[in-house]
Amino acid sequence: MRYKQIAAPVILVSLPCIIFEGLLPLYTEQLNFTTFEMTLLFSVYALSGLIMRLIIGSMSDRFSRRMLLLLSLSAYGTAYLVLAGAVTMPQLMAARFIQGAAGILLSISAVGLILDGNDHFAQGMGRFDSNRNFGGMIGVGAAFLVFMNHDLLSGWKLFFLCSAGAAVLGLFYCIWKVGPAVKKPSYRPQPVAFTKEKQRIWIFNLFLCLFPSMIKVLLIPFLKASFDLDMMELATVFFLPMIASSLLGPHLGRIGDNFGYRKVIVLGSILAAAMAVAIIVFHELSAFQVLWTVYVMSVSALNYSLDAMFVEGMDEGLIGDYYGKYSFGSSLGHIIGPVLGGMLFDLWGINVPYLAFAVLMLVFALCSAWLLPKSRIG
Repeated sequence: MRYKQIAAPVILVSLPCIIFEGLLPLYTEQLNFTTFEMTLLFSVYALSGLIMRLIIGSMSDRFSRRMLLLLSLSAYGTAYLVLAGAVTMPQLMAARFIQGAAGILLSISAVGLILDGNDHFAQGMGRFDSNRNFGGMIGVGAAFLVFMNHDLLSGWKLFFLCSAGAAVLGLFYCIWKVGPAVKKPSYRPQPVAFTKEKQRIWIFNLFLCLFPSMIKVLLIPFLKASFDLDMMELATVFFLPMIASSLLGPHLGRIGDNFGYRKVIVLGSILAAAMAVAIIVFHELSAFQVLWTVYVMSVSALNYSLDAMFVEGMDEGLIGDYYGKYSFGSSLGHIIGPVLGGMLFDLWGINVPYLAFAVLMLVFALCSAWLLPKSRIG
């Protein structure tokens, strides 16, 4: 089974993946939650991923990618159903926990398929992200239709009921189209131990997830505080980044595959830092749209390259265990980052998290050039 066979289910379960980060701050504001409480919901999502990566990593090497995919689609449907009726913090946290588990199951099954006979890992990960973002674009369109005719609270419920239905359709698609005779990797029960080089990449991945998550979850509060936009205007602002993310993923991954992963990581880090500063300096909505698009593309490219650097030379039969332990660092970063960004936002204002991010990413670029290994290309 190749990754392209599961592209349709990936798109179907991804309807909220773009609009969610805009809806959640608005929804929690309606429920009288603070900004810090809102950021906790992103950290819960990452905490779920952290726990699941400890459990599912080695197990995924013993079971077929199809089984992991079916579990993921079922979990997504359940999470969206819970989100549809969630009005308290415990309910939202439970939904986010299930959603985080679903995301890990989906990503590990997709990573295994991308690695199966494919030397261009960064390009494959870009394709996976593009499919997710394309699903998110469809979700944005669906959200427009819903919220044009409903208020925020009732529209939230209807949108996530539709998302749950799409996840169920994806589940039926896999049961029907992806047969049970899918080849699974040959599992060899041997201990997984990182080399010093892999350990170093693991640490870089932790910080690469931590720094951007400081500002990503604060984007909607930042825009509302800076420009006082309504929901329609917010969607318009993100139209260009949305299109770029949906179409350019494989091409961004190909840059690292062709020119060297370390070069892309260093240059992407510097560019992301510059864009964060520019967002604060050029305080105009039209400028923000272009700057945020460049920021998203640079962070995506360096993420694909760092992941590809890690899996170079790795045995595909052990990818679940290796990648599960590797992405444990991703979850740690996504737990700490939103909480840190939320604290900076509440204590010192809307610009401080972005300035802190810029400084940290410049340090990250210098350390990458000095400490990361050269890939087979660069």
